[in-house]
Amino acid sequence: MRSFILIPLLLALAGAASAQQSLPECVRIALARNPGLRVAESEAGIAEADVDQAKAARLPALDFSGSYRRQSTVPELSFDSPLFQQFFPEGGVKLGALDNSDLRLTVTQPLFTGFRLSQSRTAAEALAAASRSELARQRSELIYRVESAYAAVLRAQKGAEIARSAREQIAAHLRDVEVMVEQGLARRDERLRVEVKASEADLALLQAENGVALAAAALENLLAEPLPAGDLYEEMGPGRLEPGDLESSLALAMANRPELARLARAAEAADAGVKIARGGRLPNIAGFASYGYGKPGLDIIRNEWMDYWLVGVGAEWNLWNWGKTGAKVEQAELRRQGLAEGERQLREAIALEVKQAHLRLAEAAKRLEVTGRMTEQARASFAVAEKRWQQGQASNTDYYDAQSELTRALLQRAEAEVGSALARAGWRRAVGLSDQEYR
Repeated sequence: MRSFILIPLLLALAGAASAQQSLPECVRIALARNPGLRVAESEAGIAEADVDQAKAARLPALDFSGSYRRQSTVPELSFDSPLFQQFFPEGGVKLGALDNSDLRLTVTQPLFTGFRLSQSRTAAEALAAASRSELARQRSELIYRVESAYAAVLRAQKGAEIARSAREQIAAHLRDVEVMVEQGLARRDERLRVEVKASEADLALLQAENGVALAAAALENLLAEPLPAGDLYEEMGPGRLEPGDLESSLALAMANRPELARLARAAEAADAGVKIARGGRLPNIAGFASYGYGKPGLDIIRNEWMDYWLVGVGAEWNLWNWGKTGAKVEQAELRRQGLAEGERQLREAIALEVKQAHLRLAEAAKRLEVTGRMTEQARASFAVAEKRWQQGQASNTDYYDAQSELTRALLQRAEAEVGSALARAGWRRAVGLSDQEYR
């Protein structure tokens, strides 16, 4: 009999445990389903395909072509001299054929392009690495947005729990006042004031529950997946990574921020772009070979199916284009200089973010300490006020003041707990370790 009682109890506890949402699970869902991140992954894939194209441009290319054409007329060369007529009994020769067919297989190989092909590959590889860094940046930003949205839901959930507890306290107080009114120990206007307070508590609870629903909707938008209704949200926790001092955090940020890696790769691509532009002043040389089969082929006199081959080398050199190549070189150098200035500006902005993150960490730790003492004092004050009211030594106003102060202290404590976890999340984002926390 005892086992039949324990089994449903264990199942109920397991169901309650599975009904809780955790921050790592929400991050995992967002990284797997967020459409914005899918777009960034597609862009990174496109950049990788550009690398393959740049590599292929340096290798031999094999092309096949085929054609058939029908002409309305063919020019004919006539000979009136008897000497030529003995070689051309028909009195002339046609310079072509009405029906022309040709099948051709061609191999081309770049021999020298002014180093533009090799630099194009270097630029493509650098841009692909930059795309991967951009993907890492968007992953980090998405993780922080999920952490912020989760913090908002957790904050709203704590607020709803506190509002629910406050309403229960007011409801219990209202029941006590009603008993006292029936016994003639309290006036009816006091009961009316308590009923007004109970209505206010109901409204506060409704607003808090609406806040939970709105915050959960914002989180669902990031996850691209609906969350089960009525789920509870686990505490965020401090995380696995422990913040160090400011100097070590600055070193971490400079080594791990994907924005800096993206700019460094973009600078490499800009250097290659300058060399590509300078390559426009050098000649292009390519070799080619083709094998064909067609009619009339190369022998228009016999006008028969034949196979033939061609081998050759072609060169092209742009000697003058009114400064167009020079303008391209100047443009590429200015782009490289702009990236260098952008990197310096970005480093300064990252250093500022890290300093702000450390200040928020210190502020959050102090707020936790202060709100902890405030909560203890508010609990003690409310216990005293409640006991004095029960003994008839305090008014309803004193009771409400103590109860309101306790509710305010609990809300500030909940805000401090969530704020502390969010400050740590902000530090991880500032030093570039958001993704590492959830690996």
